[in-house]
Amino acid sequence: MYMNIYRIGFIPLTSFPFPYKYLIAVGFYFYVKSLIQKKENGVSSIEYLLFLPAVLYGVLRLYWYVIILSGVDEDIFLKVYEAGFFLYNEFAYLIFNLLVMISILKFIQKNKGQIKGSVSTRKNWEWLSTFSWVFILVIVLNLLHQIVAHALGLEHSRAFYYIILVLNSIYIYWIGFIGFTKSNLLFKTFNLKDQSEEEIDSLLKNRIEHYMIKEEVFTNQNFKVSDLASLLSIPEKELSLYIHDTYHMSFTDFVNTYRVEKVKLLLVSSEQEKFTLLAIAEKSGFSSKSSFNAVFKKLTGVTPTQFKSNSKN
Repeated sequence: MYMNIYRIGFIPLTSFPFPYKYLIAVGFYFYVKSLIQKKENGVSSIEYLLFLPAVLYGVLRLYWYVIILSGVDEDIFLKVYEAGFFLYNEFAYLIFNLLVMISILKFIQKNKGQIKGSVSTRKNWEWLSTFSWVFILVIVLNLLHQIVAHALGLEHSRAFYYIILVLNSIYIYWIGFIGFTKSNLLFKTFNLKDQSEEEIDSLLKNRIEHYMIKEEVFTNQNFKVSDLASLLSIPEKELSLYIHDTYHMSFTDFVNTYRVEKVKLLLVSSEQEKFTLLAIAEKSGFSSKSSFNAVFKKLTGVTPTQFKSNSKN
């Protein structure tokens, strides 16, 4: 219209009945669902009801569109605008989009731990969560903008309206930037673990905890990921990936958490006076005093000496 193009062929563009606002979040909802290859997490027939608001609004806009083109009432949109319909419609579609986005965010978080594949694959799934949070933030800011505009009577202020236009434009360009520079984030399918794989993971976790808690294999100062992998009879790479995904830490940090817990138990035991801090550290699997002090403070927030003193008090 800025270029004085008011029709494509025989189709007038003025007030064209395209209910895109009700399709923004719904489009993302079905996009995320389409990334999951597991059938039971796909789209159910009832979820297509999410298109209902867009259909209803589209039919209403089509009705007005026909009235304008037929010449019955060329001012119908002005009358509807003056009646306040479009103001309330802004609130309606924003709240609708917000509810849809909250629903899809819950879906993303729920299946976060079920994604199969490499660390990068899981990071791609986490990006969907980041995108959703940003999307929700943009919707909330749009809602606040509408509330302030209505409260202060700024509905007709172009300057105030430009604020939200700039915000939405930045968001759209950010999506475009991601699309051009990191297209692998946008066009990637994911597989979820099935029940048998979940049972295997649960069994593996129990076996790991057996060796760490019951056997205390971490007390070996030279204990490596290959040693635990050998005990579990699984590939070293698979074990590292499992620990990263399950405990959200590296193997070194994972082992050190057990070593620190061992130190804490020894420091508060009745026989702790028999041993020096260095002896306790070595007994728990630490190979040097410097690494022991650094790791202990990192995980507890206090030095071993401070912890020992606090435990006496």
